[in-house]
Amino acid sequence: MNRTADRRVLMVAGVALALRLIMVAVFPGPDYYSGISVSYLDVVHNVLNGKGFSVYVDLAPIAVGTPQWAYVPFIDRPLGYVLLMLIPSVLSASPVLVQILHAILGALSAVLLYRIGSRLASEATAFRAGLVYAAWPLSARFEITLLPDAVMSFFLLLTVWLALKALDPQRPARWALASGLAFGAGLMMRPDILFLPLFLLAGLALQSWDRRALLNATASFVVGAAVVVGIQTGRNYRVTDGAVLLLGLGNGISMWEGISQFGDTLGTVYGDVRMTEREGYRSWAYPNGIERDRTRFREALRIIREHPGWYATLMARRVPVLLTPDWILTRRYALSLKDYLDETPGGTVVSFLREHPFAAGIRGLLILLQYGSLIVAVMVLLRRRSDRWVWIPGLIIFYYVAVHIPTNAEPRYFYPVIPMVVLLAVQAFDDLRTRRQKV
Repeated sequence: MNRTADRRVLMVAGVALALRLIMVAVFPGPDYYSGISVSYLDVVHNVLNGKGFSVYVDLAPIAVGTPQWAYVPFIDRPLGYVLLMLIPSVLSASPVLVQILHAILGALSAVLLYRIGSRLASEATAFRAGLVYAAWPLSARFEITLLPDAVMSFFLLLTVWLALKALDPQRPARWALASGLAFGAGLMMRPDILFLPLFLLAGLALQSWDRRALLNATASFVVGAAVVVGIQTGRNYRVTDGAVLLLGLGNGISMWEGISQFGDTLGTVYGDVRMTEREGYRSWAYPNGIERDRTRFREALRIIREHPGWYATLMARRVPVLLTPDWILTRRYALSLKDYLDETPGGTVVSFLREHPFAAGIRGLLILLQYGSLIVAVMVLLRRRSDRWVWIPGLIIFYYVAVHIPTNAEPRYFYPVIPMVVLLAVQAFDDLRTRRQKV
C-alpha cells in the first residue's frame, strides 16, 4: 500500500468514525426499534449473570390469570448479534459502548468500500465513493442503532472484499474460506442474506473465466459458511431437544404478517403484539415457537397460492416502502409525516408542509438522496452493462430488493446495501464529468 492510499484510508475511516460518533452523542442508547434492541440487551444481561443465552418470558396463555415466568433458551433470533454485543458489554452495561463498536464497524465498512471500489472501478472513484458513504447521513445515523441490521453493511462488504481477493491466483481457497466465514457471521446477524452467494457468484463469474478456480473457491466458501451455520444449528438442536432450526425463527411470522402489511387481510394481522394477542400468548416465539412459526409459514403459503394475482400486486406495493427512508433520522427532532397524519384529524400532506416546513424539508432531502442515488446507480448499470464489474454491486442491490418484497418490507432492510448504491452512483457522476471534459 502506497502513502497516498494510506492517507486515503485514514481520511475515509476518520470521516466515517467522526460522523457516527456524533450520531452516538445525539442518539445515545436504544431509540429506533427499541423493543428489538432491549430484547437483545436482555439476553446479554442473562449471559453476563450466569443464565446463559436465555430469555425470561411468561409462558402462560393470556387467558390464564396466573403467570408462568421462566428462563428458556433464546431461539427466536440468531445468536450473532448477541455475541457481538457481548464484546463491549463485558466492560460496561452501557449500550453506548455497543454503539461505539457499531461506529468502528461503520468506519471499517467505509474502508472496505474503498478497497472494493479500487479493485472494481478506479482508485479515484473508490476514494470518492468511500468518502461519500462515510458522510452519507442515512448510513451514519442507521449504523449506530442497536439492531443487527445496522452492522450488516460491514459483514456484507467484508464478504464481497474477501471474495474478490479469492479471484487472485495466490491462495484463492484461503480467501474464499475467509469470505465464507464472514458470510456465515453475517447470517448469524440477519438470515435474509441466505441466498446472496448465488447472486455474488454470478457477479464473480463475470470477472474470471477460470471455471476450475471459481469452483474450488466456491467450495471453500461453502465450507466456511457451513462451519458457522453448523455451530449455530448444533446449538439450537441441543437446546430444543432435537428440533432442526438453522438460525432462528421469523420466516413464518414475516410471511404471515406481511399479508396484512397494508391492512388486515385474509385472516392475518400486522404487528407482533396483535399477532400474539390473536394466538393467545404474550410472546410470538415462546412457548412452542418453532411449531407456531412453521404453522404460520404454511398458512401464508396457502393464502399466496390461492391469491397469486393479489399477492403480486402486494409485492409491487412493497417496493416503495422498502426504498423510501423512514423517520429514523427525524424522529428525535422533527415530526414525521406518518405521525402527523395519525395524530392530526383531517391532516393532509399539504397541511403538514405548511405547519412543519423544517420536518418536511429534512424528509424531502433524505428521499431526494435515496432516490437520486438509486436513479443514477441504475443509469450506470444500463450504460456500463458491458463492463462486468458493475454487475457485482448491481446484483447485490437487486437481491436485497427481491428477497424482501415476498415477505414484508421495511426501510431498515435496505440500509445495508446503501454502500453498493453509493459506489455505482459515484461512478455515474465520474462518467458524466469525464464526458464533459471531452466535449
